[in-house]
Amino acid sequence: MRKSFALVLAIFLLAAGMTGCGESSPAVTETTIELKKDGSVVHTIVEDFSEETYYDMAKLQAMIQTACDAYNAGKQTGTVTLEGIAEEGGNGIWTVRMLYPDASVYAGFNQSALFVGTVKEAYDAGYDMDVTLVSLQDDTQTITKDDILGMGEKHIAIVREAVDVRVWDKVLYVSGDVLPIGDDKTVMVGDSEVLTYIIFE
Repeated sequence: MRKSFALVLAIFLLAAGMTGCGESSPAVTETTIELKKDGSVVHTIVEDFSEETYYDMAKLQAMIQTACDAYNAGKQTGTVTLEGIAEEGGNGIWTVRMLYPDASVYAGFNQSALFVGTVKEAYDAGYDMDVTLVSLQDDTQTITKDDILGMGEKHIAIVREAVDVRVWDKVLYVSGDVLPIGDDKTVMVGDSEVLTYIIFE
């Protein structure tokens, strides 16, 4: 079974004796999944190698490209693109930028869960809406299944990954493991073991 890209990257970092951190979106300082209105996904991965005496950018780039080529083999559409890898300002901070045409390709490549669509589409796809969500603006305000289903045309992102998530409009309600960061379009997901729900305009 093909390892997920995130796992392959983690193995590379451990083998090199390196530690990492993540990145956000416009300012990108933490690893972030950015969900675009056209359905595409931008995955920006940030790793801090500033305390390491040696790291091989060419080796990392080749490893990622090999993973992309293996996934893309035989596909005419739905391919993964390595847009670039660079060290920011010579300070040991590496940024890797991956592009996916839609959430299903991201989920397939990384062997993770990611859904983006309307609440109705998520429910029709079989996602369980029997959850309690909290208002991002007022954590004393909560909604449950009936409320959520009543928001059928609102957008929702469902993810199983501890990562920052940026959407294209204002975030309204989130699962309990989500924290606001930066602006009202970006949140931090803290639990990688459960499905996290993010409802936005």
